[in-house]
Amino acid sequence: MTNNTTTLRLAAIDLDGTLLGPDHHISPENHAAIDRLARAGLEIVLATGRHHRSTAPYARQLPQVRWIVSSQGAEVATADRTAIVASNFLRPAHLHTLIHAAHQRRETFTPIYYTADEVFTVTPPNDHVYDYALVSGRMPARITPDQLLPMQVQKVIWLGDPAPIASLRTDPTLTTLHQQLQGVQTMDHLYEFMPLETTKAWGLRILTQNLRITPQEVVAFGDAENDIPMFHWAGLSYAMPHGWPNALTSATRTAPAGPPHTAFARAVDQLLS
Repeated sequence: MTNNTTTLRLAAIDLDGTLLGPDHHISPENHAAIDRLARAGLEIVLATGRHHRSTAPYARQLPQVRWIVSSQGAEVATADRTAIVASNFLRPAHLHTLIHAAHQRRETFTPIYYTADEVFTVTPPNDHVYDYALVSGRMPARITPDQLLPMQVQKVIWLGDPAPIASLRTDPTLTTLHQQLQGVQTMDHLYEFMPLETTKAWGLRILTQNLRITPQEVVAFGDAENDIPMFHWAGLSYAMPHGWPNALTSATRTAPAGPPHTAFARAVDQLLS
């Protein structure tokens, strides 16, 4: 990959910590950066761990966005969701195991379940649920485990305090589960379980094949561990300077230092300079 942006045809952009500032809004500078990428001829794709419904309000602010890769890549759809290109779901046996494991740890963790059309919880509202709703813009709907089991679930999130969340990665009682599923810590209070193949790179691969775009023609922007697969897959990648250390070492480049809410704009400035 060279600095010549004529070799780039698509920009895959993470939301939280990248396009969105700490206030969960798109800064004027980042708005302008999206416009610059579009005027340079790049397809703009939002690639996020958020559910499509939590992503769509941001896409409506950005008329340049035609595609959304949501739920860590479990769904690839048009921004208005009139067409779904690909979906991926947990196996029923894995969902059953996760429901049981969360119930055993119900005093410590609050589970959230993503289906294609909705976000659910089996837990009464608590501080973790309210914090999740504040960030995501959606309050999970209450459901019983028996109602949940027949559903197709994209991924499962466990919410909790930072120390217990960090311990999940090495929890010996979850070893078998981690062998069967992908576990990713995406925030200090949030851990996600999903199929091994569900990544932003998986979703972007399917989308770009449909658009006849190669990975070498993609630039990816992100800040966290869940962005690493698309960093490795894309021809060029930018990590935000405030991002996770393992994300910074995995990206091709790091955006110039400065305020978090304009880091994405600085990356675009460097890319297009």
